[in-house]
Amino acid sequence: MRQTKAEMEQTRESLLDAAETLFWEQGAVNTSVLDIARTAGLTRGAFYYHFKDKVAVFEALLARARAREVDLPDVDDDDIDPLATLRAFCIGVLKRFIEDRLRQRMFGIVMQRRDALGDLEPLAQERRDEICRSSHAYQRLLERAAEQGLLSPAWTPHIAATTLYSTLMGLLDQWLRAPERFDVCSVGVACINQLLDSFDARMLVRAQPEAVTPAY
Repeated sequence: MRQTKAEMEQTRESLLDAAETLFWEQGAVNTSVLDIARTAGLTRGAFYYHFKDKVAVFEALLARARAREVDLPDVDDDDIDPLATLRAFCIGVLKRFIEDRLRQRMFGIVMQRRDALGDLEPLAQERRDEICRSSHAYQRLLERAAEQGLLSPAWTPHIAATTLYSTLMGLLDQWLRAPERFDVCSVGVACINQLLDSFDARMLVRAQPEAVTPAY
């Protein structure tokens, strides 16, 4: 009996889920096409119906990861507060990562399994470059904040963007390596909030003590 379109899509997703799990747990170089098919509860023939090889599977996994991404708002929108927008976005990235096992596994495969990727490494490097370029979007918002007089003079947009990106990536990486080490939600949100507070020139104004008129 021929599968329906929905059933074919489910079969494809099952193969992707199986490949993602195996690539994360044992590395792509140690995973065969048959391993993927068996883990998905399918045959080798079912695998080859949907994918040419492991490279095609990895390309599909990367495409699936990209489709789940959320973009920053347009920096040309005059109605947004660039620093508040950046704060909300980064906290959202952190929380979605914590709640989404698929995001965690793909991050781990690309960022932490380099020695186990084999022929997939060039594709993984492209993905790492894409992730790194996300700091450019941070910088555009911070440049907008600087134009509006909202960025603290202690920071340049470039250094602020690099610091924020490094903080967020470090939190995700270290938590994924050792989840029991710290509460990534509470600690991560606190880190992001304190860093964004340091970017915000308005926080400096609020922190300054009021001048006291001496009594004579």
